[in-house]
Amino acid sequence: MNSYTCQCAPGYSGATCETNVNECESNPCLNGGTCTDGVNGYTCACTPGYSGATCATDVNECQPNPCLNGGTCTDGVNSYTCQCAPGYSGPGCATNINECSPNPCLNGGTCTDGVNSYTCQCAPGYSGTTCATNINECSPNPCLNGGTCTDGVNSYTCACAPGYSGATCATNINECSPNPCLNGGTCTDGVNSYTCACAPGYSGATCATNIDECSPNPCLNGGTCTDGVNSYTCACAPGYSGATCATNIDECSPNPCLNGGTCTDGVNSFTCACAPTYEGATCQSCSGTLADCNGLVSDGCEVNLQSDAAHCNVCSNACDMGQICSNAACQTPPSGQVPGTPINFPAPHNPLAPAVADVNNDGKLDILVANAESGSAATPSGSLSVFFGNRDATVQAEHYYTGAPLSSNAVVAADVDGDGWLDAVTVDGQTNLSSTNGSISVYLNRGASAPGLFGTLTSFTTGAPGSVHLCAGDFNGDGAVDIATTSVTTSNVSILLNDGDGHFSVSSPLIAIPSTGGVQSTIACRDLNGDGDPDIVVTSPSSARLNLLINQGNASFAAPVSYTNSRNGQTAGIAFGDADGDGNLDILSNGAAGAYLYVFKGAGNGTVASGVDSATGASAVANSALGVVASDFNGDGKLDAYILVTATTGGVRPMTGSGTGTFTSGTLVTTGSSPGLNAIAIADMNADGYVDLILTNKGSSTLTIVPNGL
Repeated sequence: MNSYTCQCAPGYSGATCETNVNECESNPCLNGGTCTDGVNGYTCACTPGYSGATCATDVNECQPNPCLNGGTCTDGVNSYTCQCAPGYSGPGCATNINECSPNPCLNGGTCTDGVNSYTCQCAPGYSGTTCATNINECSPNPCLNGGTCTDGVNSYTCACAPGYSGATCATNINECSPNPCLNGGTCTDGVNSYTCACAPGYSGATCATNIDECSPNPCLNGGTCTDGVNSYTCACAPGYSGATCATNIDECSPNPCLNGGTCTDGVNSFTCACAPTYEGATCQSCSGTLADCNGLVSDGCEVNLQSDAAHCNVCSNACDMGQICSNAACQTPPSGQVPGTPINFPAPHNPLAPAVADVNNDGKLDILVANAESGSAATPSGSLSVFFGNRDATVQAEHYYTGAPLSSNAVVAADVDGDGWLDAVTVDGQTNLSSTNGSISVYLNRGASAPGLFGTLTSFTTGAPGSVHLCAGDFNGDGAVDIATTSVTTSNVSILLNDGDGHFSVSSPLIAIPSTGGVQSTIACRDLNGDGDPDIVVTSPSSARLNLLINQGNASFAAPVSYTNSRNGQTAGIAFGDADGDGNLDILSNGAAGAYLYVFKGAGNGTVASGVDSATGASAVANSALGVVASDFNGDGKLDAYILVTATTGGVRPMTGSGTGTFTSGTLVTTGSSPGLNAIAIADMNADGYVDLILTNKGSSTLTIVPNGL
């Protein structure tokens, strides 16, 4: 077989390779490309945006990057898109977006465009990205001194606190312009205020008020005030003078009080405290029955016409020899004492012992009484009563002072602080409190401010229990009054020295005394030897002794010297006087049982003889004598005595002196009530020239004055 095969060249086919193979038949051109067949090949006419032999490749229009200004290109088919960076726009991001359109700047701000930004040039007063914020010109507050700020646009206004002004309230308004202060006042500006320093005499916010210098009334003592400008005048009431009538015109200058009287000024008046023996408004007259028979003012009214035998009733009217003047009449002296009718006064505080002195310096004798308020061991107490005398044997109402720590048993009047006024000193002690030391209570006289009235007591220990009696004297010669007390519990004498201001201390060890024998033991102070120093006399009832302690001149005493009495009986009270007419001081003491009066005759040298008795006629059993006083009670020039006794009613027994040292008993004068009288003193209480009796009676709660009947 004849055959052949043709090996066709590429692009051809068929037996004889006569057929051109169509390479486009399989449409190799992609993406819409158009195929053109060739010999053994084809060509593709690609649609826009594609390339490559078969148009398989998408042309990258983003290469090179057509997007400007940082835009990001995204390729498409025959196209691209630009994602522009902020602030740009357009197909190729060529356009800078104008952020100023429309104008974002508010409130008149000017916009300047940037890239994806803008800036606002704000009008004054605004701030912020878009000038939306009104700047707060009130922060911080420009308004000073408490002003209140109100914000504006590029401005502020200040509402100033009262008193300030100006844009920022910096100016303190001057309230002193024009000057609001009247009447010469000086203005000081403040804040929304002013103060006026007023001229003297004016007051008020603007000094408009004339100060009333008369309110409150500066005129003292009832003066009438007249107001001026910064002044006043006082029309003083009578008796006063000075700008404010403060000066009490001294009607005592020159002194209108005659005869040594002391003038006390009053209001438009004066009073005269007359020297003793004078009276009257100006002390021009002799008081009572007194007379100035010698015409000498220097010795005062030296004669009591009621009792002076040389001038009885009138000057130069002398009684016959041996007569006395009694009640302004001459008569023969009575053979015995003539006691008057007792006058009783209430003494409600258990009175124990009296003392007599002029404590208020009125020339009239007053009476002080020591009281045993309570002698109980549980509630011991004492007190002092003072009765001002009227110089007619009567007394005024009681002045009463409490506070003594124990029963007050006796009292003396003495100027213990040297101020010229008599003070009171009581001795306080109880025999039923054997371990409790006694004391003295000092009541100081208040003097010229309250004559005769006393301040609160001050107590000083005696250093011994059972202190029941006392006496006063300057024992060490320093000019201050000292005190001696007895202890009937321990039989001792205590010496209490005064520092001159009324303060007392026990000076030395206690002085032992022979057994005192209880509360009837008495103590007295008297110069027995004429050396000017007070000595001490103490009775010892239980041992029938009279003890003498002679002062050595320095508050020390010689050992006690004891003297007995003729009956070897009790000795109790003490009195002094010249009983036998020899010029020496004798000592009288009564027997405690009331049966005898003893006279211990003095030698003038500090020694005495044993006691010589005079019978009283009383029963030693029925009567108990507690005290004795001595004076010339009947005016015959001889020493007499009264003995205090206890009977059912109590009383005093007169003992008339013979002038030789013996005495005759008289009729008992009854006073008070059981248990009878406690103590006795003497003084001329009615200024008749004769000594009277002063008695205390605890049993009847009375103070009794027995006037002398002469």
